[in-house]
Amino acid sequence: MQYQPTNDSPEQFQSAIREKREPLREPAISACDTITRKTCEMCDCASDGIRKNPLASVFGAAVFGAAVCYLILERQREASFGEKYFSGPLADAGDTVSTSLRSAFDHLKFW
Repeated sequence: MQYQPTNDSPEQFQSAIREKREPLREPAISACDTITRKTCEMCDCASDGIRKNPLASVFGAAVFGAAVCYLILERQREASFGEKYFSGPLADAGDTVSTSLRSAFDHLKFW
């Protein structure tokens, strides 16, 4: 759908939007009602499960919390800009250069 400029007044534009919006109103209300109903049913089932097995629910919540805590604490620290681009590569480059020079001097033959 492409925009086509018109010389309509704001009132005409608002009425056109209302006409296009009206067929969508009932399906949207119906979908929201269905989602609300299903969510309430799910909460009722969860509440019944917790009442039947309270220790298992508490244990499960504790294990889930511990797992999340472990993942947060074990997250690796992000390397700083200097560590990422200067410290590591420069140290490796220095080792490479010194190794190359040492092997070059070893292979030189003096009188």
